Amino acid sequence: PKGKNRSPTNVNYSFKNIEGESILMHLDARGISVATGSACATRKLEPSHVLTAIGVDPVVAHGAIRFTLSRMNTEEEIDYTLEVLPEVVEKLREMSPMKNR
Repeated sequence: PKGKNRSPTNVNYSFKNIEGESILMHLDARGISVATGSACATRKLEPSHVLTAIGVDPVVAHGAIRFTLSRMNTEEEIDYTLEVLPEVVEKLREMSPMKNR
């Protein structure tokens, strides 16, 4: 079955035309912890080998961030993240030299 070998506590999002590292830094400044790349290669600057293996364009994969949840996370934390994330993405896209492409 699809998703059988997938952790239900991890979710990976990619944002076109902005770097995952920039997203990470802006979210961290707002108290939200995320990671870039795949869980098995968090210290590498290359795009996630998992994302590229499933056909994600390397440019898009560079804009990837990973959320990992646990039973310790609260609904309020998730709501806060869903409020802050679009603001961060919009701000970074506005600053991006790629915004008009």
